[in-house]
Amino acid sequence: MTTAGAGDETYVPVDQSKIDSMVSQGGVVGAVGAALNTITRAQDMAAFAAAQHANGTMRIDVDQVDKLAQFFKDEADAMEEREQDLYELANVSAPGSDPVSTQAAMQYGQVAVGDQRAYLDNYKRLAKIFRDTALELESVAKQTRTDDQNAVEGLGGGNVEA
Repeated sequence: MTTAGAGDETYVPVDQSKIDSMVSQGGVVGAVGAALNTITRAQDMAAFAAAQHANGTMRIDVDQVDKLAQFFKDEADAMEEREQDLYELANVSAPGSDPVSTQAAMQYGQVAVGDQRAYLDNYKRLAKIFRDTALELESVAKQTRTDDQNAVEGLGGGNVEA
């Protein structure tokens, strides 16, 4: 399955059976597998949200739009506050000085913040999608209220003669 996101980026999810195999091994490999599982789920959600933002439609009760916009704003704010924690994932100390431990710690850091597929980048994208969604909802609500007010005024304040 591939999902086109914003900017024509395509996300291809990681094979879940490979992730499950890593998790079941325990130790450092298991920890990396658990992190990869979390990252993959975040990427799935970011790709889904981007696809919905680009092409999706939904109907929302006009009276509830402000609450929904605030929800997305609050979530984006909370995600942005947690970004520092993700930087800390990149600096996990190796459990030992042997090559396997040092390589595992290095790989863990790469998964956290290594490149555009890393957890941090996808986390930031999802926060941006939430923030953009809130702004779009606010804009649509404002325009709907303006249109409604103009319609009332255009009908003479609602006093239409028969």
